[in-house]
Amino acid sequence: MRLVFLPGMDGTGILFEPIKKCIAESCSYEVVTLSSLSSNNPKEQAVEIAEQFKSEEIVIFAESYSGLIAYELCQLSGVTVKHVFFAASFLSRPSLLAKFSALIPLSMMRHRIVPFAILSYLLFGSANRTELVKLFYKALDNVSNKALKERLKIIRRAIEPVEKIQQPTTYLNASADYLVNKKVISAFKRVCLELNVVNIQGGHFIAQSNPEKCWQEVSRIIES
Repeated sequence: MRLVFLPGMDGTGILFEPIKKCIAESCSYEVVTLSSLSSNNPKEQAVEIAEQFKSEEIVIFAESYSGLIAYELCQLSGVTVKHVFFAASFLSRPSLLAKFSALIPLSMMRHRIVPFAILSYLLFGSANRTELVKLFYKALDNVSNKALKERLKIIRRAIEPVEKIQQPTTYLNASADYLVNKKVISAFKRVCLELNVVNIQGGHFIAQSNPEKCWQEVSRIIES
Protein backbone atom coordinates (compact mmCIF):
# COMPACT_ATOMS: atom_id res chain seq x y z
CA MET A 1 0.00 0.00 0.00
CA ARG A 2 1.29 3.47 -0.90
CA LEU A 3 0.48 6.81 0.77
CA VAL A 4 -0.01 9.47 -1.90
CA PHE A 5 0.23 13.15 -0.96
CA LEU A 6 -1.59 15.67 -3.14
CA PRO A 7 -0.48 19.24 -2.35
CA GLY A 8 -2.52 22.39 -1.85
CA MET A 9 -2.83 25.26 -4.29
CA ASP A 10 0.92 25.88 -4.55
CA GLY A 11 1.20 22.37 -6.02
CA THR A 12 4.87 21.99 -5.08
CA GLY A 13 4.66 19.54 -2.21
CA ILE A 14 7.22 21.63 -0.31
CA LEU A 15 4.73 22.28 2.47
CA PHE A 16 4.62 18.57 3.28
CA GLU A 17 8.09 18.75 4.85
CA PRO A 18 6.76 18.87 8.47
CA ILE A 19 4.53 15.80 8.13
CA LYS A 20 7.18 13.89 6.16
CA LYS A 21 9.38 14.07 9.27
CA CYS A 22 6.71 12.13 11.15
CA ILE A 23 6.34 9.30 8.63
CA ALA A 24 7.50 5.87 9.77
CA GLU A 25 10.38 4.37 7.77
CA SER A 26 8.23 1.38 6.88
CA CYS A 27 5.67 3.56 5.10
CA SER A 28 5.92 3.84 1.33
CA TYR A 29 4.79 7.26 0.17
CA GLU A 30 4.98 9.65 -2.75
CA VAL A 31 4.26 13.35 -3.21
CA VAL A 32 2.58 14.14 -6.53
CA THR A 33 3.46 17.68 -7.59
CA LEU A 34 0.82 19.41 -9.68
CA SER A 35 3.47 20.70 -12.08
CA SER A 36 4.27 17.08 -13.00
CA LEU A 37 0.79 16.69 -14.46
CA SER A 38 0.08 17.77 -18.02
CA SER A 39 -3.43 19.08 -17.29
CA ASN A 40 -4.72 21.80 -14.98
CA ASN A 41 -8.22 20.31 -14.80
CA PRO A 42 -8.87 18.28 -11.59
CA LYS A 43 -10.76 15.55 -13.45
CA GLU A 44 -8.01 15.13 -16.04
CA GLN A 45 -5.33 15.31 -13.35
CA ALA A 46 -7.10 12.49 -11.51
CA VAL A 47 -6.91 10.33 -14.63
CA GLU A 48 -3.15 10.96 -14.86
CA ILE A 49 -2.63 10.05 -11.22
CA ALA A 50 -4.79 6.94 -11.54
CA GLU A 51 -2.62 5.77 -14.41
CA GLN A 52 0.51 6.31 -12.32
CA PHE A 53 -0.76 4.15 -9.45
CA LYS A 54 -3.01 1.71 -11.32
CA SER A 55 -1.15 -1.36 -10.07
CA GLU A 56 -1.18 -0.35 -6.39
CA GLU A 57 -3.51 0.14 -3.46
CA ILE A 58 -3.24 3.74 -2.30
CA VAL A 59 -4.24 5.96 0.59
CA ILE A 60 -4.71 9.58 -0.48
CA PHE A 61 -3.80 12.60 1.63
CA ALA A 62 -5.31 15.59 -0.17
CA GLU A 63 -4.46 19.03 1.13
CA SER A 64 -6.90 21.93 0.61
CA TYR A 65 -7.16 22.55 -3.17
CA SER A 66 -6.30 18.95 -4.06
CA GLY A 67 -9.50 17.76 -2.46
CA LEU A 68 -11.02 18.53 -5.86
CA ILE A 69 -8.57 16.09 -7.47
CA ALA A 70 -9.03 13.43 -4.78
CA TYR A 71 -12.80 13.50 -5.30
CA GLU A 72 -12.31 12.78 -9.01
CA LEU A 73 -9.87 9.97 -8.22
CA CYS A 74 -12.53 8.31 -6.11
CA GLN A 75 -14.85 8.23 -9.13
CA LEU A 76 -12.40 6.26 -11.29
CA SER A 77 -12.33 2.49 -11.63
CA GLY A 78 -8.72 2.28 -12.77
CA VAL A 79 -7.17 2.85 -9.36
CA THR A 80 -7.67 1.20 -5.95
CA VAL A 81 -8.20 3.90 -3.32
CA LYS A 82 -8.38 2.33 0.14
CA HIS A 83 -8.92 5.53 2.12
CA VAL A 84 -9.01 9.29 1.53
CA PHE A 85 -7.88 12.03 3.91
CA PHE A 86 -9.20 15.48 3.09
CA ALA A 87 -7.03 17.96 5.01
CA ALA A 88 -8.98 21.24 5.32
CA SER A 89 -10.27 20.54 1.80
CA PHE A 90 -13.42 21.55 -0.05
CA LEU A 91 -15.59 20.28 -2.90
CA SER A 92 -17.05 23.63 -3.94
CA ARG A 93 -16.12 27.29 -3.51
CA PRO A 94 -14.97 27.28 0.13
CA SER A 95 -15.61 30.85 1.28
CA LEU A 96 -16.66 34.37 0.36
CA LEU A 97 -12.96 35.19 0.00
CA ALA A 98 -12.69 32.60 -2.79
CA LYS A 99 -15.41 34.44 -4.73
CA PHE A 100 -13.12 37.46 -4.97
CA SER A 101 -9.87 35.53 -5.34
CA ALA A 102 -9.08 37.27 -8.63
CA LEU A 103 -8.35 40.36 -6.55
CA ILE A 104 -5.70 38.68 -4.39
CA PRO A 105 -2.43 40.64 -4.88
CA LEU A 106 -0.05 37.75 -5.60
CA SER A 107 2.88 40.08 -6.30
CA MET A 108 2.39 41.73 -2.92
CA MET A 109 2.53 38.31 -1.29
CA ARG A 110 5.77 37.46 -3.07
CA HIS A 111 7.44 40.67 -1.90
CA ARG A 112 6.82 39.78 1.76
CA ILE A 113 4.75 42.93 2.33
CA VAL A 114 2.26 41.15 4.59
CA PRO A 115 3.69 40.99 8.15
CA PHE A 116 4.86 37.50 9.17
CA ALA A 117 2.66 37.53 12.29
CA ILE A 118 -0.51 38.21 10.29
CA LEU A 119 0.29 35.57 7.69
CA SER A 120 1.22 33.09 10.40
CA TYR A 121 -2.10 33.63 12.17
CA LEU A 122 -4.11 33.45 8.95
CA LEU A 123 -2.44 30.30 7.58
CA PHE A 124 -1.29 28.41 10.67
CA GLY A 125 -3.62 29.59 13.43
CA SER A 126 -0.90 31.18 15.52
CA ALA A 127 1.06 34.42 15.22
CA ASN A 128 4.48 32.95 16.01
CA ARG A 129 4.96 30.18 13.41
CA THR A 130 7.82 32.00 11.66
CA GLU A 131 9.49 28.85 10.29
CA LEU A 132 6.23 27.74 8.71
CA VAL A 133 5.75 31.14 7.08
CA LYS A 134 9.25 30.82 5.62
CA LEU A 135 8.30 27.38 4.29
CA PHE A 136 5.16 28.89 2.78
CA TYR A 137 7.23 31.50 0.97
CA LYS A 138 9.61 28.80 -0.24
CA ALA A 139 6.65 27.02 -1.83
CA LEU A 140 5.32 30.29 -3.24
CA ASP A 141 8.68 31.04 -4.85
CA ASN A 142 8.47 27.74 -6.72
CA VAL A 143 5.14 28.32 -8.46
CA SER A 144 4.22 30.90 -11.07
CA ASN A 145 1.50 33.52 -10.76
CA LYS A 146 -0.07 32.02 -13.89
CA ALA A 147 -0.45 28.61 -12.25
CA LEU A 148 -1.86 30.15 -9.08
CA LYS A 149 -4.37 32.24 -11.02
CA GLU A 150 -5.53 29.17 -12.95
CA ARG A 151 -6.11 27.26 -9.70
CA LEU A 152 -7.87 30.22 -8.11
CA LYS A 153 -10.20 30.29 -11.12
CA ILE A 154 -10.96 26.59 -10.65
CA ILE A 155 -11.75 27.24 -6.97
CA ARG A 156 -14.07 30.15 -7.83
CA ARG A 157 -16.00 28.01 -10.30
CA ALA A 158 -16.15 24.83 -8.20
CA ILE A 159 -19.68 23.59 -7.47
CA GLU A 160 -20.72 20.81 -5.14
CA PRO A 161 -20.65 17.42 -6.90
CA VAL A 162 -23.43 14.87 -6.71
CA GLU A 163 -21.67 11.54 -7.30
CA LYS A 164 -20.98 9.68 -4.06
CA ILE A 165 -17.56 8.80 -2.64
CA GLN A 166 -17.72 5.07 -1.93
CA GLN A 167 -14.30 4.84 -0.25
CA PRO A 168 -13.80 5.31 3.51
CA THR A 169 -13.01 8.96 4.11
CA THR A 170 -11.57 11.11 6.89
CA TYR A 171 -11.95 14.88 6.99
CA LEU A 172 -9.22 16.59 9.01
CA ASN A 173 -10.94 19.72 10.29
CA ALA A 174 -8.61 22.55 11.35
CA SER A 175 -9.85 24.34 14.47
CA ALA A 176 -8.56 27.75 13.33
CA ASP A 177 -9.25 27.62 9.59
CA TYR A 178 -9.73 31.20 8.37
CA LEU A 179 -9.69 30.31 4.68
CA VAL A 180 -12.30 27.55 4.46
CA ASN A 181 -15.80 27.91 5.87
CA LYS A 182 -16.88 25.20 8.30
CA LYS A 183 -19.96 24.67 6.14
CA VAL A 184 -17.84 22.75 3.61
CA ILE A 185 -18.05 19.71 5.87
CA SER A 186 -21.77 19.48 5.09
CA ALA A 187 -20.91 18.79 1.45
CA PHE A 188 -18.63 15.93 2.48
CA LYS A 189 -21.39 14.51 4.66
CA ARG A 190 -23.69 14.52 1.65
CA VAL A 191 -21.35 12.79 -0.79
CA CYS A 192 -19.25 10.50 1.43
CA LEU A 193 -20.92 7.20 2.30
CA GLU A 194 -18.42 6.53 5.09
CA LEU A 195 -17.09 9.74 6.66
CA ASN A 196 -15.16 10.37 9.85
CA VAL A 197 -14.56 14.00 10.86
CA VAL A 198 -11.51 14.56 13.06
CA ASN A 199 -11.06 17.96 14.70
CA ILE A 200 -7.42 19.03 14.97
CA GLN A 201 -5.90 22.07 16.66
CA GLY A 202 -4.25 24.28 14.05
CA GLY A 203 -4.71 26.59 11.10
CA HIS A 204 -5.84 25.95 7.53
CA PHE A 205 -2.46 24.42 6.74
CA ILE A 206 -3.16 21.68 9.24
CA ALA A 207 -0.49 19.23 8.02
CA GLN A 208 2.04 21.95 8.82
CA SER A 209 0.63 23.43 12.02
CA ASN A 210 -0.09 20.02 13.59
CA PRO A 211 1.76 17.34 11.59
CA GLU A 212 2.01 14.92 14.51
CA LYS A 213 -1.74 14.66 14.96
CA CYS A 214 -2.31 14.39 11.20
CA TRP A 215 0.21 11.57 10.94
CA GLN A 216 -1.38 9.84 13.93
CA GLU A 217 -4.67 9.69 12.05
CA VAL A 218 -3.03 8.53 8.82
CA SER A 219 -0.89 5.87 10.48
CA ARG A 220 -3.93 4.49 12.28
CA ILE A 221 -5.51 3.70 8.91
CA ILE A 222 -2.35 2.43 7.23
CA GLU A 223 -1.53 0.07 10.09
CA SER A 224 -5.07 -1.29 10.48
